[in-house]
Amino acid sequence: MTATVVLALSTSLLFGVGDFLGGIATRRDSAYAVTGTSHLVAIVLLGIAVLLLPTATPTRADLLWGAASGLSGVIGVMSLFAALAVGRMSIVAPIVAALSAALPALYDLASGTTLSPLTLGGVALALVAIVIVSIAPEDQLHAPAHEYRPRLALALALLAGTGFSGAFIAFSFTAAESGLTPVLAARTVSIAVSVTLALTVGRGFPADRTARPAAMGAGITDALANVTMLTAIRIGPLAIASVLGSLFPVVVVVLARLFLGERLTWLQRGGVVLAIVAVLLSAA
Repeated sequence: MTATVVLALSTSLLFGVGDFLGGIATRRDSAYAVTGTSHLVAIVLLGIAVLLLPTATPTRADLLWGAASGLSGVIGVMSLFAALAVGRMSIVAPIVAALSAALPALYDLASGTTLSPLTLGGVALALVAIVIVSIAPEDQLHAPAHEYRPRLALALALLAGTGFSGAFIAFSFTAAESGLTPVLAARTVSIAVSVTLALTVGRGFPADRTARPAAMGAGITDALANVTMLTAIRIGPLAIASVLGSLFPVVVVVLARLFLGERLTWLQRGGVVLAIVAVLLSAA
């Protein structure tokens, strides 16, 4: 039990730091270049992890579901980084997390799974939180050189949450015996998509040198978080691993407050709290 708690909390910390770094990097270069750069770093580290861990036995289906997860996930990551770049991180992260927890729960419900009242309450709270935090003033909150677009940030956050939900659902079809190989398949697809977009409609690849350190940091934390979360889920209990692993918005909110000086209205603070509660309830 103690190991699960430590690993799951480590996952939240790593994902939170990675999201913050990704958002910072995307304020200096395109989301395509930042995503491709970070995932290139991540796949190298994940490849090393696969070599060090016990031999996995993935099937063709495991790899295909991993690829599907990568396609949905790269949409989520690019949307998340773009949302963090043009909006308040302390609002974007909880909304993405709330949707990422709520939509897979709704999928389970549609598939015939019986959900607990707590989970259904979490889904409802996620929707309420989205409405509340969307009430954002149009004033400039960052330095003049940074463009702040709250409505676009909200739309991108909704797309990011939907993308991550699709990735999680796809991963749920992979077998435990496949180890980290579905994650490698996912990262291969995400790199191909993001690099192609960076070279065709972005400003090139890899990320600009001013954005590269933060992008690489996001890749390192992404790889480590995938390993800690997968390990926490497999040693269980699943409920503890999933709940404690979903607290990364708290990390983003704290970092945005400390390093960016973000301030929220009392109503928006309430919405952020509701979003975090929604994450906890949806994972219950």
